[in-house]
Amino acid sequence: MSFDILTLQRAIPLMSLVPMLLAGLVAAQTYRQQPANLRAVAWLLAFAIPLNLLAVVFALQHRNNLFLMPIDLVGEFALLAVIYARTLQTPQFTRLLPLLIVGFAAYVSFDTWLGPDLAQFRPGPQVVGCLLDMLLVGLYYRKLLKELHVTHLHREPMFWVSAGLLVYAAGYLQIALFSNFLLHYSQQFTLRIWAINSLLFTALYCCYTRALWLSLRN
Repeated sequence: MSFDILTLQRAIPLMSLVPMLLAGLVAAQTYRQQPANLRAVAWLLAFAIPLNLLAVVFALQHRNNLFLMPIDLVGEFALLAVIYARTLQTPQFTRLLPLLIVGFAAYVSFDTWLGPDLAQFRPGPQVVGCLLDMLLVGLYYRKLLKELHVTHLHREPMFWVSAGLLVYAAGYLQIALFSNFLLHYSQQFTLRIWAINSLLFTALYCCYTRALWLSLRN
């Protein structure tokens, strides 16, 4: 039984690639019919999918892939900021957008430069990245409650993008905050943590897929 559980824990990260590739396929096929904010979601997928596939290739070869994290963090946050700028359409946020992106990129670069090794897990940028993602979601929900006239939330594409991002960021935040304990407890426990992360990852990309599909139906 323990062997089966261990095998499942190793397989879950690979299984999580399926919803990611499905989201990419839907984005590619529907790109021209999507509004501006969901086209930016397609850009996000075009950036994230090759990077995640490369990370999986390194993992299967038992090579460290943590050096990809700074690239992933900055790139994904920049594209998420564009998505929410196109959704919110507020002059204040649009003016603040370059400062947020450049400031976060500078912080991640500085933290990486200070680190003794690019192959070491550094929780600081992960925590800040999760908090920034949750800030973007909070701004959208605030606008949704105050200004947007949406009668059926489950039919609103950006609601699903934001719901998936909130669930993933809130879950991954716990891993980043307690990484010094969680990821050094034991090898089997570390596998369980990354299996949970993969399930969060799966939920995020399922939400992206649903948002892209709902946009066409609407």
